[in-house]
Amino acid sequence: MFAEHVQPTRAEQKRRTTARVTEAAARLFREHGFHGTTVRQIAAEAGVSVGAVMAVGDKESLLSLVYDDAIAARIPPPPAAGSTTSAAGYLARYFDPFLDLFAGNEELARAYFRALTRGRPENAALGGLRTLAENNLTAALVNTGMPEDRARLGAQVMVAGYLGELVLLAAGTTDFRQAAARIRRTAEFVTSHERP
Repeated sequence: MFAEHVQPTRAEQKRRTTARVTEAAARLFREHGFHGTTVRQIAAEAGVSVGAVMAVGDKESLLSLVYDDAIAARIPPPPAAGSTTSAAGYLARYFDPFLDLFAGNEELARAYFRALTRGRPENAALGGLRTLAENNLTAALVNTGMPEDRARLGAQVMVAGYLGELVLLAAGTTDFRQAAARIRRTAEFVTSHERP
């Protein structure tokens, strides 16, 4: 019998191109840094045209995609109800993978943070990451018996504290060890204080 050749859909082609471009950008950013990488290099590495790269995003947007994918892959799920993991421990460790990622390449981390703070629509992942983090942290606190409204507020405090630490890291006024220690203290505060 004849095998019918099935063409991938446009959506599938776009997804594949985006993946190739993002993977190429990630390799080049690691090897050459953000400023040492050009869109032409990314196109050559991915085996696509410059136009195809730009259809995925400019260099700053590509860096955001690379970091967003790496962060999403490291997000730990909240502990189940009755877990032996303490809420403070989970809240404190929740951000360790993020900090480790940032510590891995400070130049890229700073460029990523600058991209996020510009607030461009194509860099809207910060809102998605914030929502995901707040939901995970809220679930962890609720699973320890904390009321939902207080848990949500505690999660918001944790995320705001984490973002504040990123600002300090990007400015070079702190280091990753200090940031992790302050995040742990914030987690202890959130989980140990009762609402008045």
